[in-house]
Amino acid sequence: MVLHEDEHLLVVNKPSGINTHKPDRFAPDGIHEWFSKRHPRLSILHRLDKETSGVLLFGKTQRANQSLARQFESHTIRKEYLLLTATRPTRGRFRARTADAITEFELLQPHGRLFLVAARPVTGKTHQIRRHAAESGFPILGDTKYGGEPAPRLMLHAHAVAFEHPQAGETLRLVAPVPEAFDETDALVAAKEFRDTIFDESTDAFRLISSAADGFPGVIVDCYAGNLLIQWQTEAAKLSNPALIDRLRERCAPRAIYEQLVTRQKRTTAACGCGTPAAPRFAVREYGLTFLVGFDEGLSTGIFLDQRENRWRVLTSNLTGKTLLNCFAYTCAFSVAAAKAGATTASIDLSKNYLAWGQGNFHANGLDATSHGFLVGDVFEWLKRFEKRRQQWDIVVLDPPTFSTTRKGRAFQAARDYQGLEELALGVVAPGGLLLCSTNQRTFVAEDFEATLYAAAKRRGRVIASLEFETVPFDFRVAEGERPYLKALWARLE
Repeated sequence: MVLHEDEHLLVVNKPSGINTHKPDRFAPDGIHEWFSKRHPRLSILHRLDKETSGVLLFGKTQRANQSLARQFESHTIRKEYLLLTATRPTRGRFRARTADAITEFELLQPHGRLFLVAARPVTGKTHQIRRHAAESGFPILGDTKYGGEPAPRLMLHAHAVAFEHPQAGETLRLVAPVPEAFDETDALVAAKEFRDTIFDESTDAFRLISSAADGFPGVIVDCYAGNLLIQWQTEAAKLSNPALIDRLRERCAPRAIYEQLVTRQKRTTAACGCGTPAAPRFAVREYGLTFLVGFDEGLSTGIFLDQRENRWRVLTSNLTGKTLLNCFAYTCAFSVAAAKAGATTASIDLSKNYLAWGQGNFHANGLDATSHGFLVGDVFEWLKRFEKRRQQWDIVVLDPPTFSTTRKGRAFQAARDYQGLEELALGVVAPGGLLLCSTNQRTFVAEDFEATLYAAAKRRGRVIASLEFETVPFDFRVAEGERPYLKALWARLE
């Protein structure tokens, strides 16, 4: 996504579908929040609508912030947008004006049945180009708010920005390539381009299609190192997308395509429908880490892709000399990230097989599994045992299944039982340590989930010094009007 970076500026190519900044604290990250975790003290110099793609500038120094602010205020920054419309503008080049806004438009060329138009805003008002295009008789394709025809995305792209560099004084012009979706207005093209923009070679396991948010209601497609897994969430979804497999083969050139029916009533095992079947266990990459996955291992593949950003936070922390307790560890992905960052870890799970799989993940990353703990059993019982021993941890990870039953018959339901779990975990978090609480129960709303943690802390006499909320990563796109299902709280305790 990075188009240019120096000591003063960070310039990115924002994908369509990501906010400049998150609209509320329980929403997914905006592009500013995501980059701020990697580049502290970034300042927003201007904004793009969520559905608009293209060049976005951030300041890294006070000098840059002041210089660019003056240039924006004086309208000396030159911005050029490209848009597609189904209606030919009646004039080749003209200015659209309203009381407080001016946009220059230029018809560039026919584009199949569509028309490619350049838009150069002289002022910078909210939805200015979109409103002016609609009022001038050629609403933007995909802009149904202002009368445009439906499309897989808003066909508006901030193509180029030119400005005076805050230090060098020379003119810097930065260009974001024309989206491929402009040439082929297809939902799969738009979905793939979105992922191609946000991922590099360090990560090859991600969500390629996120149901209705990508224009495919009832369909989930995940990519694992070039192997695709389609999850049909309804029988009707498969019937209404008869060409999807052929389109995936054509557009993505996968090694193999697996299919799985996942409904409330039925869940089938993943079956290879085309291509060369993957090995029972094969490697995928996530931020440079290696994890072993498989399609014939039951209900899950061996890694929960929606926890990627939380694992990245662990991976990029300095954990030398620190300890991490990974409850409900599954195949120990959090433990691997922590060990790679220098921590000593202990992983708890009911399944010996999953813990053995986790040890395989340690070996795949060149880590000595014998230096870490792998504990079979009930998390609740282990937490009581640790507290009785007065054993504490610098980081404790709670990511329980929404519903589960232990071998002794203990039933766990997240909305009902999470506070009790938190109370136990708070007893083993060291002063100044972190507790990560996560749930994917859709009906457990974020406000109530947060309230249980505060209630648990009060009952245990622990003070929460800071609390940060995380949710799904960019590729797990959320449809308009929906709230993300994943809720994660990072609590630092006094």
